Amino acid sequence: MEDTKNEALTPSAPSPSENSPASHPASSSDASPRKPLLSGWLDAVVAVVILFVAQLIGGVLCVALGVLPPTEILTTSFDSEVLERAASLQARFVAISYLLSMLLGFALLWLYARLRRCRAGLEFGHRGWGTPIRLLNGYLLIWCITIALEPLSELLPGDQSALGSGGWLLLSAVVLAPLFEEVVFRGYVAGSLRRSYGALVAWIGSAVAFGLVHLIPSVVLSATLMGLVLGYFALRYRSLWLSIVLHAMNNATACFLRIVDMEDVTVRELMDGGTAYWVLYAVATAIALTSLVRMGRALSSQKCDNYSREV
Repeated sequence: MEDTKNEALTPSAPSPSENSPASHPASSSDASPRKPLLSGWLDAVVAVVILFVAQLIGGVLCVALGVLPPTEILTTSFDSEVLERAASLQARFVAISYLLSMLLGFALLWLYARLRRCRAGLEFGHRGWGTPIRLLNGYLLIWCITIALEPLSELLPGDQSALGSGGWLLLSAVVLAPLFEEVVFRGYVAGSLRRSYGALVAWIGSAVAFGLVHLIPSVVLSATLMGLVLGYFALRYRSLWLSIVLHAMNNATACFLRIVDMEDVTVRELMDGGTAYWVLYAVATAIALTSLVRMGRALSSQKCDNYSREV
């Protein structure tokens, strides 16, 4: 049986050839680890800024290529077919601009790494037979958090109609967004904070940043707590692959609810707000709070990674 605890909590060690005194006889300072690529808040902020800049330029390039969002005439029509066409055009614009943003963002992050003359140390691997079980646990935990936040989320403004609908929405929400956002937030942002301050700061800091960039008040709260779940999987098991797949699973569920016109229907409405709902709400809230506390405790023992790997 795999030993996931030791595997996750033990940072990779530099090879003796890199840090031994014999390899660097010139001075004792040469024997110390080189400063990692992402070594603090500044580097985390740079990664978020790159994401914003890439998205801005991606939108401009999309317009320059002739891929335009729907006109106001289409979006304000009373014809259902015209509105459906407008939603498809909007989703196409979002998907293509996001694809351009992702490619540009990855290029800028790679360039940043080259300028720092270090690797980012992104880890995509996954280990062990327990991976599907972990993904299922994470998915159910996100649902528990969603149910626990429902009463508060209903009080906050939120409109995601600008995402559009149809196949283009699936491409941007289920494929592009999980890949780009996880590399930025659970890779670069969390990586910078983890290497300087340890996993606990990385866990909280990357989740808050992830929530804030969503801008829509009702989404900011849920995205922040979802970021804690995604960050735990990325940091605990050293696997961006896990957080990417879990992110995609959550977005696919949201897209499905959008397709069947249940995106704004709450669990309380589905259950008529009766006793059964409040029992479910209490259980979901207890599971969410307990799990988040246990995640924080597990990551608090994972200290900073004082190593880097040269390009």
